[in-house]
Amino acid sequence: MTLIEITKNDNGVTELVLNRPDKLNAFNADMLEEFSAAVDRLAVDDSTRCVILRGAGRSFSVGYDVQRPADPEAGDGGTFQDWGRLRKNLERWLAIWDLDKPVIASVHGHCIGGASMLCVCADLTLVAEDARIAWPSVPLGGGLLSPVSLWLVGMKRARELSYVVGSAMSGAEAAELGWANRAVAADELTSETWTLANRIARTPASLLRVKKLALNRVMETQGFRTAFLYGAEWDAIAHTVPEHEVMRQKIGQLGLKDAIRWFDEGGVLS
Repeated sequence: MTLIEITKNDNGVTELVLNRPDKLNAFNADMLEEFSAAVDRLAVDDSTRCVILRGAGRSFSVGYDVQRPADPEAGDGGTFQDWGRLRKNLERWLAIWDLDKPVIASVHGHCIGGASMLCVCADLTLVAEDARIAWPSVPLGGGLLSPVSLWLVGMKRARELSYVVGSAMSGAEAAELGWANRAVAADELTSETWTLANRIARTPASLLRVKKLALNRVMETQGFRTAFLYGAEWDAIAHTVPEHEVMRQKIGQLGLKDAIRWFDEGGVLS
């Protein structure tokens, strides 16, 4: 099964589809590798002027697969190797930021954890009004999501989303706060996304390239890229606290859903 699908139309619009619908497009190792390979192909595809990024099935993506088996390449390098793994995944998302073609994230259903960081790197984001943009429902990380979201939703809201486990915002709220460009009815999301993509694709590719580069450089001058990559360091540090290992053990013992229920019902990690 192809975990990342690429389709094109004759107008210069290419769809990049997260295709693991039975797992709500959770990112496992194979899917991440296919994603990077697909972006690399798009980078040298001169026939593509605009990219639509969406998820197959009921959701955009529920983020990283926390039940994935241990990475066989992880070894026992401790915190430093953990940092390297986290940074590599952040660089995957930054490849969308650096792609010399505008990318529209089209978000429906759930968009959780690492998937929300992918959307932050997209040029534009359209969301279904009833979409759920959420932080993980278990306390496993420390600094990936909220520092990046701060750029879009502001300091106070980013802090609240960070401190409360399982925080979420609807698609409508995400658009109101500036996380997304706009929210539309769920049954209109596909047509609205394609209309926007086709309009963008009418602009010559050379001009789109310059426009994107100009906008990116301003954000990078303000520190966006540095702040984005810092997330690997903060999360690697968070993974060293004893409570993190307790939560991982609970997931292993109970399964993810029951571990979430255990925490929601007052389970104590310290």
